[in-house]
Amino acid sequence: GASADGTSLKTLGYGWTPRTDTLTSGFSSLNFNPKRRGAKKPMERQLQTEEDIRKLFEIIDITRRDIIARIAELYDPMGFWEPVKLQLKLRLRPFNNTPWDAKISEEQKSEWAAIF
Repeated sequence: GASADGTSLKTLGYGWTPRTDTLTSGFSSLNFNPKRRGAKKPMERQLQTEEDIRKLFEIIDITRRDIIARIAELYDPMGFWEPVKLQLKLRLRPFNNTPWDAKISEEQKSEWAAIF
């Protein structure tokens, strides 16, 4: 369907602007709220900069499960973003022996804030 701006369409999870024939990622903003009944409550404040993400990471606990869930949310049916997703998955290797709900270290939080 048409988007709110009236000039682009959502196609296979991507944004498509017919006038310029361009595709953009269909990724939504980063949201760390838990799912309730299949949907996430919107963030109180949109995360637009790396500094916004760093501030959020300072006040919430991030776990291995949270990071993997954010990567899994990247819907990419045509595989355009697979090289990026692969790099993110490779960065998960240090967590292989970490319990799913164990909090990550402050150093790891800083690294993942920069990545997201």
